[in-house]
Amino acid sequence: MNRYIKSFLAVALLAGAGFSLRADNVKLPVVELLGNTYYVYKAKKGDSLFGIARTYGWDDKTLQKLNPSAVSPLQKGMKIYYPAPDQRAQGAVAPPVSANDTELRHTVKRGETVYAISNMYGVPVDRIYALNPDSRNGIKAGETLLVRKAGAASKAKDGSQFYTVRKGDTLYGVAREYGVSVAALMKSNPGVDENNFQEGANIRIPARGAGIEKTRQVVEVSGLDSMDIHKVSKKETWGSIASANGVSVETLREANPDVAELKNKEYIAVPRVETVKEEQEVETVDPRETAPGGIAEIYQDVHKVAGDEEEYTVRVAVVTENAAANRDIEFLRGFLTGIDRQKNSGHRIAFKVIDGSASSESVITALDEFKPSAVFLTADGDIPSYIGEYAMVSQTPVINTFDVKSSLYETNPYIIQLLTPSTLFNENIAAYVHDRYANRTLIFVGEEDKNDLLAESLRKVWDSSKVKTSPVAGITPDHFAEDGKYLIYGYPVKKAEVTELLDNVIAVREQRPMADISFLGRPNLIVFEESLESKFHHADVMIPSRFYIDRESSAYKTFLQDFKTLFNRAPVKSLPLYAAVGYDTSTYFIPALSGSRGDVNKLNPSRGTVQSDYDLVRTSNWGGFLNPPVFMVRFTPFDTIEKNVIDYVD
Repeated sequence: MNRYIKSFLAVALLAGAGFSLRADNVKLPVVELLGNTYYVYKAKKGDSLFGIARTYGWDDKTLQKLNPSAVSPLQKGMKIYYPAPDQRAQGAVAPPVSANDTELRHTVKRGETVYAISNMYGVPVDRIYALNPDSRNGIKAGETLLVRKAGAASKAKDGSQFYTVRKGDTLYGVAREYGVSVAALMKSNPGVDENNFQEGANIRIPARGAGIEKTRQVVEVSGLDSMDIHKVSKKETWGSIASANGVSVETLREANPDVAELKNKEYIAVPRVETVKEEQEVETVDPRETAPGGIAEIYQDVHKVAGDEEEYTVRVAVVTENAAANRDIEFLRGFLTGIDRQKNSGHRIAFKVIDGSASSESVITALDEFKPSAVFLTADGDIPSYIGEYAMVSQTPVINTFDVKSSLYETNPYIIQLLTPSTLFNENIAAYVHDRYANRTLIFVGEEDKNDLLAESLRKVWDSSKVKTSPVAGITPDHFAEDGKYLIYGYPVKKAEVTELLDNVIAVREQRPMADISFLGRPNLIVFEESLESKFHHADVMIPSRFYIDRESSAYKTFLQDFKTLFNRAPVKSLPLYAAVGYDTSTYFIPALSGSRGDVNKLNPSRGTVQSDYDLVRTSNWGGFLNPPVFMVRFTPFDTIEKNVIDYVD
């Protein structure tokens, strides 16, 4: 056999026996031992260290120092070792999977916009349009958008990046892979715990080193001093050789990965291990990361969840926009009514009102001193930036009670948006109506309003062949079939025009009793409930709304009685009823926070509220909360009122 073929087969056999092969000019197997990598040369008869050094371009002194017992002439089969470049640095060992090695995709939820998604991932809107050209024409719930191509740069300025959880991933495993602590991973993704860490979920990974503490410590370090050559004799074992030479069996085997069983007169390498003390920078790892139940303990620490053995007090702060304003006064009265209602409930409650019109320093100082479990804002404008910063730094949930325009909840994990944003509100209403009335002809009545987002949402989901338009005067019996099915949507919001349209619909219903005709009004129509209630019933009117009070309900009657007892007067009329907003938030959040021991991720949906429903959902693992429930109030022809809760969450 050709000697070159023999040489190749020998190297291949060594590789198959446990050695790795280099892909550089030195065609020799390598072995990793005590943290370093070494070439392994198997001597042939007549070899010398000097000749081997010349052949491979090695330093002769280094070769002799590492192999002091290799005296020339070398015996066939002796193993000669020489330091090799670190394979990991050369790419011979596969590096960890990078977050940008795969595509990053986002499944659109109802009410999301391209702008909101760009904020969520911190990427420009134009990039999303470029990756998803059709998105320029609008996006729909359920479709998937490409946010980043595989191989594209993914790190933000702060070093964070996004990652899609793979099958088999764990919180600990991902944290180790990216050099962060489990606690840091949880802080960057407040919506994540060990029970919902599932394949396909997108998470935000903080910059490498986040949460990892390092200290200088004197440690013992073992390294390879040299290699001895040992000729195996009969009855010797791995254990006996290791014991005689003061090394572990594991280290002895690692030095000889091609030797499965010891054979008489076979040459093996015996490492001479040198242990020295040196000062090193050592990472301090939280032992709970690998302990049973430890991840759950870390979760409790990160989210400041009180233990079962602790006495827990719900500390509630209300930051008013204007303490003298009617809205703020009524909200506070309602909130206090709710607290008074719970005085015998067993909940421990601390309450503080903070004047939000004071300087930002004064407000933050008051909050820091009080240390609230939750903060309620009464402002109906954008959340002040310093409040958002306070929420992030203190990890305190801030409830945006009245403002519908703020988008801070999209990126701040501690913001709770109570009022459903307009896009989500209109898309949810449109989906609800379409689910129930899609077989009907939809008639848009009145002068078209280009700013009517509900009408726009309805047009998007409806079969265009079943859509018609009509002036108010066109709603007459002549335009309706005897057995037709119709849904009328009214653009008018002025009382006179609304009254005229309702009268026309009532006339059609009376003269076409076999036709199926319903009326969908704009949310503004709820203000006419008392004055036009009779007509609403005769026209079978539905009105969508974020708020609605059933004045015959026991919850409302209890609230009203408690309020009058406490303040010796009835709440001031408003839409929404500000006192009821305060009462609902008080009677919902205080028991919910008490029951979850302060864990905002574990708040259950509301029960028995007066004016609003609460069922909080996170927008993303690193984003804040939305409150999707809204109402469809139907004034039935039977003089009853149905309050249907719409709570679509994709």
